[in-house]
Amino acid sequence: MKNLLQLLFTALLCSCISLKSCTLSDNDPKPKTELEKLPPATQEGKNTFGCLVDGKAWVIEVSTHAPSYYQVGVLSITAFLNNNYFDQGISIIILEANLTETEYILTEYPQIFGRLRDYNSNCEYLTSTLYTGRLIITHFDQTNFIISGTFEFEGYSANCSKVIKITNGRFDLNYAP
Repeated sequence: MKNLLQLLFTALLCSCISLKSCTLSDNDPKPKTELEKLPPATQEGKNTFGCLVDGKAWVIEVSTHAPSYYQVGVLSITAFLNNNYFDQGISIIILEANLTETEYILTEYPQIFGRLRDYNSNCEYLTSTLYTGRLIITHFDQTNFIISGTFEFEGYSANCSKVIKITNGRFDLNYAP
């Protein structure tokens, strides 16, 4: 009889533990998708920058990792990923004297292009006439020096013989005039 009671008690205890763990796992937050890891697409100068690189979230950690300027007809938006010390950098350069809220096609260096530089592998992925992209400026405030928009591009690295795909890019930056 004593063994039967111990067996029932053990079974009851295991059931309770099992139910408790089910309850806990039901309440655990669902992990974010790569897209959900990106910053929201805002237009307020929040100094955010993020995109998906080959489907993986690529987001700056602090606002100083995304310096940008628009001077003498050159727009430069650069961002650095800082896992160790600037492991990768993404740049978008546009030579345009009259920058406006519109879509720009990213093609070839040095006029209007996109680039991802991987400092660990020494690969530099550039847009070209074959691997293009686009930058859409959705907000350009020349009084408060805010530039916001979206971007996407494919880049090819000749020295690494590889293509990367950048999608769902978004930025909301204060720029230096």
